[in-house]
Amino acid sequence: MSCAPRATLAIVAYGQPDLVEDLLDSIVDNTPEAHEILVVDNASPDDTYERVQRHRSQPRLVRSDRNLGYGGGANLGVRASNSEIVVIMNSDLKVTKDWLSPLLAPIETKSAVIAAPLYVNEHGDVVESGASLTADGHIHRAQTLNIGTVPVDHVSAACWAVQRDWFQKVGGFDPSYGLGYYEDADLCAVARSNKKVVAVVNESRVMHRIGASFTSSAVQRLSHRNHARTENRWYWMRRGTQQDAWPGETAVTHGRVAVIGRYPELVRELRARNISVAVLDNAMQLQQRRNRDDVVVVENEDPVVAEFAPRAELTVPENLQRALRRAGIAPSPTPPRSRFSHISGTRGPRW
Repeated sequence: MSCAPRATLAIVAYGQPDLVEDLLDSIVDNTPEAHEILVVDNASPDDTYERVQRHRSQPRLVRSDRNLGYGGGANLGVRASNSEIVVIMNSDLKVTKDWLSPLLAPIETKSAVIAAPLYVNEHGDVVESGASLTADGHIHRAQTLNIGTVPVDHVSAACWAVQRDWFQKVGGFDPSYGLGYYEDADLCAVARSNKKVVAVVNESRVMHRIGASFTSSAVQRLSHRNHARTENRWYWMRRGTQQDAWPGETAVTHGRVAVIGRYPELVRELRARNISVAVLDNAMQLQQRRNRDDVVVVENEDPVVAEFAPRAELTVPENLQRALRRAGIAPSPTPPRSRFSHISGTRGPRW
């Protein structure tokens, strides 16, 4: 474009060129504002780089020699950007009419350091509009007000507008989160700990095809590992916000297990080894658990379990020990160590 770009749209791509092309098409069709498009190719194993190179949007490309994960790819895109504001984007998005200017406004006025749109599905229904986080590090999605710019504890980083200098000053996404999950919760916590605002902009809408980036097994593995990391790192800030979703559930545990049905000996054994256990009558009750369980024990396969507990390992009672290992849980009669009590123990020397 002839005039200076108002923002750099930094797209992180790893394979799935059809998704990337759909996103680029939607940007061309719905973004009249001056902008540059930068695509970070995270060492795609297919022809993504070549197809993006030929796209009518004429994006600038940065090619990594290895898969840096979403956070690492986003960091690379921000460093390579030519604008003061960068919109970090996953490749499984499609933007809609008049999406960009409202999204940039909170960053341009310095009323927020992170601004995200409403995420909608292909029918236009809202699928994410911000979330709260409890002391145990779990994300509880909430329906925010449907007008204006609304401060939130957390919102998915699938599409974030950020001020480039602030993002680089705090170190960007922490690479210790690897390929993905919870790196956005971590950076939202960084903002909150510095008394900065993370906001959802209701006037900006972006379609997000949730779950298009990972297989279900990768989702579970990465989610378990990185949930534990952010829980321990930020407990000092969220203590006092614990919301026990079930009577008798303890806040400080080695892990959380939901048991569907009556297995009193199994429950006693788990609780004796500092596992928080919720005993449910049926799979529908998982909806009240708000996706907080690491493992769900169920006698028979039930699609409702996968729907309401997508991050949990599912197992029958006799295979529980293997499921706990897959979830990264080591039951022990010794309680977990105390969480961090002050900020100096959280993010390391990069701060």
